[in-house]
Amino acid sequence: MRKFAHIGLLTTEPKPGEMWFDSLKVWGTDPSGDPNLIEWVRFTPESPLFDTPVSKGPHVSYQVDDLDAELVGKDVKVPPVQAAPGIRIAYFEEDGALIEYMEVKA
Repeated sequence: MRKFAHIGLLTTEPKPGEMWFDSLKVWGTDPSGDPNLIEWVRFTPESPLFDTPVSKGPHVSYQVDDLDAELVGKDVKVPPVQAAPGIRIAYFEEDGALIEYMEVKA
């Protein structure tokens, strides 16, 4: 199953309610609190994603049941990483668009 999760947009300014994701060294907002499902992301130079396409432009995110299976045959730009407890993400490019798949395990 693939379910639309959010649109990720970049910012250099702090946003209300942003959270620190220590494993990724980024600040981000909770898209479920935004009426348009926008996640604002602010990167630090120490982020393992800093020199990847993720820190260069927007992305569209989908929640998936099996991240590894969904990535088979994709042009993966960032392989699966642990974003937070129980949440793994990966990024790939398709038709010039950056797409994030997110697996949530309780």
